Amino acid sequence: MDQSAFIGQPPLTEDDRWIVKGALMAAGLVTADPSKGLKLRPARPPPDQYRFETRGPAIIAVSSVVIVIMFLVTVTRLLVRKLRKELKFGLDDWLMVPALILGMMWPVLQICAVKYAGGGKHLYDVTYHEIYMSNWIGSFAKIDFFVALAFVKLSITSFNMRLTGLSSRRWMYAHWTFFGILTAFLICSVFVFAFQCIPVVGAWDTIATAHLDEPPRCRADSNISKPLSILHILMDFCLLAVPLLVLWRIQLARNTRIRMYILFSIGALCCFAAVMREVSQEPLKSDFTFNFSALIYWSEVDMTLSIVVASLPVLGTAIYGRTLFSRKTSKPSGGSFSFGVPKSKPSLAHSEHSREGIMRQDEVELEFRDRGVADEEEAVVNAGYISQDAYHIEQKTMPWASSRRL
Repeated sequence: MDQSAFIGQPPLTEDDRWIVKGALMAAGLVTADPSKGLKLRPARPPPDQYRFETRGPAIIAVSSVVIVIMFLVTVTRLLVRKLRKELKFGLDDWLMVPALILGMMWPVLQICAVKYAGGGKHLYDVTYHEIYMSNWIGSFAKIDFFVALAFVKLSITSFNMRLTGLSSRRWMYAHWTFFGILTAFLICSVFVFAFQCIPVVGAWDTIATAHLDEPPRCRADSNISKPLSILHILMDFCLLAVPLLVLWRIQLARNTRIRMYILFSIGALCCFAAVMREVSQEPLKSDFTFNFSALIYWSEVDMTLSIVVASLPVLGTAIYGRTLFSRKTSKPSGGSFSFGVPKSKPSLAHSEHSREGIMRQDEVELEFRDRGVADEEEAVVNAGYISQDAYHIEQKTMPWASSRRL
């Protein structure tokens, strides 16, 4: 392939000429002469002040790290679900497969942008052909980012269904409504970016744009990405609120509750990263090939944390279920427990100890047990927030957490 000219210089090849003409057409400058090239800011500095700079190696390094993190976290989550008998493989796990594939594709596209589209270099060090490639890569990356996040949110919603599905039909109605909203968000993300311009080629193919009879009609990126980003942030807060509300109702030991809240407070970082991603788009108004590194970093933090948070409950069970929780505890004389309910009637000796702080268990108390809370407790164990053994230990060592007093 012939050497392409740098931006700001006259075109060297026929493709350069068509790329310049297409860019001028997209800007509404139909009669402008493409032989003079594109004049964009910043202009190339004088030779005595010129210094080559690139952020490409840092972008490649960070992108490679997040690919590894996303892959290891998701594969570990799926293996834990598959290998541990008490954890059931469900829809939330299947949805993480496309989420992982699309999530890893985004940093891969950023690496391609560095290698083939001038990513990380100042605009005056980018060629016309690299700008042409950046339009293609950027168009796919915008769609991939929001679709990948939509699949992660669908997975978390499915997980929340398992968490609260036993306790109330209202929870299920809310989850399925949210599932439908997320599906609409996914379809909308594809649609608005795929049809950003009329005709559609105006969004990504500047050479094809140059052959049009009139300039394409396009919506600005900010008019599309900003509403989607706001919806993305709001949905993160909604998804984060569900497990926190459920854990608030369940009577767990204080240390266990603190660990759980710390676990889910990591999800708040996703919201922060999404906000910072929106803020980082402001410098793209000039020298965007150099300044877009901040957008890449915050986008990759947002994507990686979303995938990690979606898998943390399952990974937390694998990490803590046998270590922090599974300490040896003597069994009460009243029989074995399952989800806080004794399988056999407690002995009289055990009942007499109620004055010393040991819970009095009898059939009358069990009749008055809050079934909604009991179902949520069982769902928490089955969903994978804490292991079954850990939950049994909590009930044995916390007599007030098993039943309600009359």
